[in-house]
Amino acid sequence: MRAIRTMGRHLRNGFLNLFRNAWMTIASVLTMTLTLTMVGGLVFLMMNVDNIATDIEEGVKIRAHIDLAADTSDEERLEEQIKQIDQVDQVDYSSKEDEYQMLVDQYGEEFELFEGDNNPFYNVFIVSISNPEHLESVTQQIRELPFVIDANYGEETAVDLVQVLNIARAVVAAIAAILVVIAILLISNTIRLTIDARSTEIEIMRLVGAKNSYIKAPLMFEGAFIGIIGAILATFFVFVLYQSLQSATIQIFGMSILKFAPVYPTIIYVGIGLLLLGIILGMIGANRSSKKHLII
Repeated sequence: MRAIRTMGRHLRNGFLNLFRNAWMTIASVLTMTLTLTMVGGLVFLMMNVDNIATDIEEGVKIRAHIDLAADTSDEERLEEQIKQIDQVDQVDYSSKEDEYQMLVDQYGEEFELFEGDNNPFYNVFIVSISNPEHLESVTQQIRELPFVIDANYGEETAVDLVQVLNIARAVVAAIAAILVVIAILLISNTIRLTIDARSTEIEIMRLVGAKNSYIKAPLMFEGAFIGIIGAILATFFVFVLYQSLQSATIQIFGMSILKFAPVYPTIIYVGIGLLLLGIILGMIGANRSSKKHLII
């Protein structure tokens, strides 16, 4: 029972400490909010980089060019052979006329001189596979089939894009880690100023025989409260900024040019993560800042 009353007293004192030096508390909360907003933004950035990488990997398709000597029955037989290859998910047919029209649509009417008998394109099977990791092996198997002139999936471009996005993932993760370390130092220094303002009060408590744990407890709760307030504000700002970014791309380009990670339920998970991180950072900051006032 005594332990419960003591804990309640620490909680109350930690909460009241927020108002004893309001300006320093506001500075601590703003520092925490800014830090957690950046962390939350990096989480959403990392998720969208993952989405883009996944979309690119899943969007890469194998194009199998069919020999001009192949007739309709040869093409049907070839299609069945491709479908029997392990990991092949879907096979679509694109005629040489379709290929020509796609080129005209993409690059303009100057390519219309190839119309009719001048059409240099091949009929093509467009192959989707279930796992992008098997692109190379499936492509090689298709190349070995009869009536296949060539099969490719834009190897260099696809690999380069995936490598760039993997580097982006690593960079974002490294920035997030560095930011957390900077946050601990920055928040510690800010909370230290708040605690230093009550150095006389802490000194009196030491002189009357208060234990370190008794002195430190309300300071730790104060740091936790600062983290909670900062996390709530940061979650709100991340939500507003992310929603605004999505709306801005639609207004500027008339459509969403990127497939953004969904706001819900992601913002809930991010909010819980920021709340836990805020509490941890606040308590670490309070612990580091209170050490110089305590008897070791």
